[in-house]
Amino acid sequence: MGKSIYTVIVGTGSYIPPVKVPNEKFLENRFYSPDGKKIDTKNDEIISKFEYITGIKERRYVPDDMVTSDIAYFAAQDAIDSSGIDKESLDYIIVGHNFGDVKANMKWPDFVPSIAARVKQKLGIENPKTIAYDLIFGCPGWLQGIIQADYYIRSGDAKRALVIGAETLSRISDPHDRDSMIYSDGAGATILEVVKSRKPVGIISHSARSDTLEYSHMLWMDKSNNPDYKGKELFLKMNGHKLYEYALKTVPKVVKDATEKAKLILNDVSKVLIHQANEKMDEAI
Repeated sequence: MGKSIYTVIVGTGSYIPPVKVPNEKFLENRFYSPDGKKIDTKNDEIISKFEYITGIKERRYVPDDMVTSDIAYFAAQDAIDSSGIDKESLDYIIVGHNFGDVKANMKWPDFVPSIAARVKQKLGIENPKTIAYDLIFGCPGWLQGIIQADYYIRSGDAKRALVIGAETLSRISDPHDRDSMIYSDGAGATILEVVKSRKPVGIISHSARSDTLEYSHMLWMDKSNNPDYKGKELFLKMNGHKLYEYALKTVPKVVKDATEKAKLILNDVSKVLIHQANEKMDEAI
């Protein structure tokens, strides 16, 4: 039996920002509902309920002098160091994000040049054949980058790729929206490379789905909930309850599809790493 081509992870990296923001920091916020009405519930009650539902007690924000491409670079360098590879040998740099570089004093998304191109520049990579591009793919952007890198490697188009997920959601969160307590900043990176093996190794299956007809309206950009807010920037808004229901309905189906593609059952899986937006949601899934 001959050897088949597989994609394996040979290095990982991450960057967790230094600014700690405990739930108590939101005690002084003035929260409004989406229709612009002041929420009368006391903030300590709002925060207590939020912590009970989500399990979140603290989040990290980037300092004012950092943007998304900075933390993406830090995670990328960490992954390169972890793998021990020559950075010039990378065929692809793929960055999953949604808002580009948002400066603390401007609050406007900056996508040009791409975040991946900025990371390549910060890494000092000279190789013109290292293709750098971005994926705007919501929360699973990093995962979709892994899927694309796997296709490149299995097709023979690439031998090595760097995939990064990075975001600074603190820069586009409305301080007058209770959902702002969910958002935080951070970056993770992975080095993938080709290997030939007679048995399945590394990435053995994947699955994804996109339900835009019914669910694209659950995330949007809009003005502050506070009708007296004078700024012109837009903030990330979401229908949290509907997103929760969507996750419970669809995530198990995608997991089942991926395991079936790999000819496995759930009892064969020793560890599940799931999107950690909500503790209760993860437990339910």
